[in-house]
Amino acid sequence: MKYQKLIFYSFFGVVLGDALYFIGNSIGYKDNSLTPFLFVFRYSALFIFIYIAKRSSWNADIPRSISILLKVFLTWNIITVIRGFFLAVDYWDIKFVLGSSMLFFLVPLTFFVGKNIIFVRLVFNYVLKYLFAFGFLVIPLALVTNTELYSRLMIPISVFIVLAPYLKPKWQKLILLVAITSIIVVFDFRSNIIKISISLILLIAYYFRRYILLSWIKTAQFLIFIIPLVFLSLAVSGTYNLFAESSKTSVTIQSKKYGSTQEENLTADTRTFLYVEVFKTLSDKGTFLIGEGASGKYKSDYFDDIGDNRGRYGSEVGFLNILLYSGIIGFIIYGLILLISSYYAVYRSKNFLCKMFGMLLICRWLLFFVEEYTNFDLNTFFTWLLIGLVCNAQFRNMTDRELKLLFKF
Repeated sequence: MKYQKLIFYSFFGVVLGDALYFIGNSIGYKDNSLTPFLFVFRYSALFIFIYIAKRSSWNADIPRSISILLKVFLTWNIITVIRGFFLAVDYWDIKFVLGSSMLFFLVPLTFFVGKNIIFVRLVFNYVLKYLFAFGFLVIPLALVTNTELYSRLMIPISVFIVLAPYLKPKWQKLILLVAITSIIVVFDFRSNIIKISISLILLIAYYFRRYILLSWIKTAQFLIFIIPLVFLSLAVSGTYNLFAESSKTSVTIQSKKYGSTQEENLTADTRTFLYVEVFKTLSDKGTFLIGEGASGKYKSDYFDDIGDNRGRYGSEVGFLNILLYSGIIGFIIYGLILLISSYYAVYRSKNFLCKMFGMLLICRWLLFFVEEYTNFDLNTFFTWLLIGLVCNAQFRNMTDRELKLLFKF
């Protein structure tokens, strides 16, 4: 089957690209010798996504609102990339656009893999039988290069915790083992712990689904979407800063990184200064609406990637990077896609798995203001895969019994 091979190559292109990226960003591997291989794997995957998208219907089995928003979003992303090339001033700008931002802005094409149930089944099968089953072999490499390597590659675990009740017991045990291991290997990987915790809450909800009213899920969905916007407005107005307040309670652990033991504060405020610097840059340049383009940088007093005081290519917060590159316009379109796809998953589905996936997506919106790297990686791959899946009318209309048969690997 032609598409089966394409899905296999594209998925493992993302996996291998992720592995090389995090190894290359570890201390001792700064010679960029892995960059050409990273480009090959990531662009090979991207070209397959483009091929699948060209041969997919943009309207069949998905809501018209999502179809329109996706077209607008991809168009705006392409404009952002083109602006990035035009505004680039040197080699480093061009390299960043080609190696990072252009890949990220085209990763929404993964939507067309997600909207095909057979393709999703193939991806889930590859994750369980290859990535999770053999991923433990990466742990020794992670310990000598980048301690987050294993946990970063196992980032789809949050999706599979939610999927677990629909799988055979042997896969459920593997998922539990991977989840525990990914936390133990690097305990200070905060966003990983948060994602797994959210998925465990959704898993518990599955077993108590008979006692949970749909109105409760709808209310939680609305609150999760609106909460970060409320806290953002409070912080901007100077009324209340959640990051600063949470850091007043110190929770420290001993963490081993790059061969040395360091003390890590899990509640440290590592985000406020990023917001201040990005907002100030956009305000000074008057580019809040359309952003700085795909080669955009912000002036930072804390970081200087190039060493010439020109600025920093992006931060650790997804919201800030979208705002920096594509402005308020890009941010609003992305937010609407997440909200509407989550709405259809919760309001227009006949199975509980779809509702849980919808809640998982709206929680990604919440994390979008805290981390969610803007990268061509497994995290964004599975985000857009889920968006495509919950937008598929056939998937939403399946019963829980039919889904257990579908995922009976």
